[in-house]
Amino acid sequence: MLKRFRVILFVLIAVIIFQLTVFATETKAYTVAIGGEFVKTELNLTLKDLKEMPEEAQISQEYIYNSKSGEKTAQVKGVSLAYLLKDKAGVTAEEGIVIFTASDGYEIDPQPLQDIFNDKLKFVLAYEVNGEIIDNDEIENEEITVYRNLKEEGEFNTVYKMINKITIEEDLEEVVEEEPEEVTVEETDEKETETIIFTDITEEFKFAETAIYDLVNRDIIDGMGDGLYAPEKEFTREQFCKIIVAALGYELKDYEGAFSDIDKDRWSSSYVQAAVESGLFIGNPDGTFMPEKVISRQEIAVVAARAAIAKGLVEQTKVDKFVMEKSNYIDKNDVAEWAENAVAYLETQDVFVGVAGENFEPLKNVNRAEAALIVFNTLFSE
Repeated sequence: MLKRFRVILFVLIAVIIFQLTVFATETKAYTVAIGGEFVKTELNLTLKDLKEMPEEAQISQEYIYNSKSGEKTAQVKGVSLAYLLKDKAGVTAEEGIVIFTASDGYEIDPQPLQDIFNDKLKFVLAYEVNGEIIDNDEIENEEITVYRNLKEEGEFNTVYKMINKITIEEDLEEVVEEEPEEVTVEETDEKETETIIFTDITEEFKFAETAIYDLVNRDIIDGMGDGLYAPEKEFTREQFCKIIVAALGYELKDYEGAFSDIDKDRWSSSYVQAAVESGLFIGNPDGTFMPEKVISRQEIAVVAARAAIAKGLVEQTKVDKFVMEKSNYIDKNDVAEWAENAVAYLETQDVFVGVAGENFEPLKNVNRAEAALIVFNTLFSE
């Protein structure tokens, strides 16, 4: 009887082990999924699958890419995306778009299918970068990076990180040519619009010239009179309240006296009230606003990100996913925790190009030229 019980117990244990093995196989983590409208065979590939692809699928070469800190190189080993699409997924279409989906929510511009099949660009799914093997045993692998060669010198956005899904679809964007509408020009008094020219936009501040004139023409920011803009002058919290409220087209609000250091008759009080009510700015725990305090780079980043959200350019939940760990700034660890998401998001939007270099310098004071460029790049630059 005991012997029979042991046999039954042994069989049960064997069945359980077999089922667990099957379950583990079925739920095996994959690194990247390939699918879409033009795919005959959907693929769920692990890093092991990529490494075991035949020799003709493998790519091992140096890739050049550009970052905020300048041109960089990476020695990359991986599998040709063109090979995977043609030989494994069965893609026969010549035209379409390839959508890369990043596990952390970063937006990546769709790539033309023709570019993927262009031998010169060599899109590669990397499993080794600079001699370091990518290896992640977690169920949700977030480590695949796609590289491609530069189309032209100085080009950005040729490295796509944390890719876990690749989709091939038809390009639905169609250019529709419309007949130009006839515009009836009403006779008006002849009055030429005055062209504003600032005489102090020197070579040092040329990086912000387009932004300055754009914001001036939008009545968002003013000059200092006598043909001067004063690009080198520092920018205060109350001054930034004014231009961000104007940039978003918000109505001015009657000041309610919430801050001990702002009087009702202060020039900025209605701008501060509008900025605070809309959530763009907040005061300090001690009841002050510190209107004359020069605004720092990380402070202006937080307000600019809030403005982008308010304008509907990005969702708050998406901004919250951006982290400084992925930043290219050398001093990324110096950014305050409360500003990390904003700085990281704006960096991916190239908002600080021309303002910050290899280092972000989060505590550095912002001047009038930089403030104009940051607002322009965040809200108006295409």
